[in-house]
Order: sequence, then C-alpha cells, then structure tokens
Amino acid sequence: MFEFGDKYKGKYDDSVGVAKGYYASVSGYMDELLWAAIWLYKATQKDQYLNYFVDKAHDFGGTTWAINEFSLDVKYAGLQAIASMVNNYLQFSNFIKFN
Repeated sequence: MFEFGDKYKGKYDDSVGVAKGYYASVSGYMDELLWAAIWLYKATQKDQYLNYFVDKAHDFGGTTWAINEFSLDVKYAGLQAIASMVNNYLQFSNFIKFN
C-alpha cells in the first residue's frame, strides 16, 4: 500500500470528486506518506522507511510546519512527535507545541 501511494502520488479527492463534499484533502498527500513511512520504520526497523522519511521530510514540509494540532487531514504535528522519538532525530521536536 505504501509503495502504491508513493508511486501514484496525488490527492484522493481529485480522483473521487464526490468525496470533496464529505472529506476534502486540504494538506495533500505528502504528510500521509511521511506518516506511513515513520510508522513502517517503527514497526519493521527497516532503514528504507527511515531513509524515505528523512530524505523527503524537508521537501514534504515535515520539518518546517510548526503546527500544534493533529487531524485526519493534517499529520505534521504527529509526524514531529513520532520522529522526535526515533534515534538521532530530536531536531524534529523543536516544532512540537504542547498547550
């Protein structure tokens, strides 16, 4: 599923137009790919997923978004929290804001 999502990048509601009326994708697909990669790394300890996360994090916005909420659409706050728990990636914790 991860490989499929990475190969065929895009917002699902662009291909399923009726979905926009119920659940529109505002943040796009990039945060979900990062979310999948970091959890796949935690589950499998396979470096390919960690490398994907690290290689794409900046381009996909994961290191620059200072967002203090997590939602079904926007995963950046969760990404930063999970990444901060992974070895040597404490720099991501600089973006976490707890209220």
